[in-house]
Amino acid sequence: MTDINQPTPPPESPPAKPKRKRPPSRAQRWADASGAALAALQEIANHLDDLDNAASELRSVQEEYEEWKDNLPENLASSALGEKLEEVCNLEIEDAAQQVRDAVEEVQGKFEEANEIDLPQGFGRD
Repeated sequence: MTDINQPTPPPESPPAKPKRKRPPSRAQRWADASGAALAALQEIANHLDDLDNAASELRSVQEEYEEWKDNLPENLASSALGEKLEEVCNLEIEDAAQQVRDAVEEVQGKFEEANEIDLPQGFGRD
């Protein structure tokens, strides 16, 4: 049996609707993306010295193969061995690391330009 004199609790109010989180503006997403691109490119740039060292070592070994090829007797020059040595010697690896460095610098310039560009403003959103 319920006590009539006991006050009834107030009805529970419905839970408040969570506020809709506004997505980042286009300008903010641009800044975030260009910053992330520059950071990723910096990671690549940090490893360019490793690439230079590896390419230098590869070139050094290639020079040893060139010396072997140059000292190969004439009768072996057109043999399978001579052809393989020729193939190793013809690889153009001398400037490969520099080509990568040049490409990274070109891309970095584009990303820096994107990071610094004056973006158009939207209708109160940006």
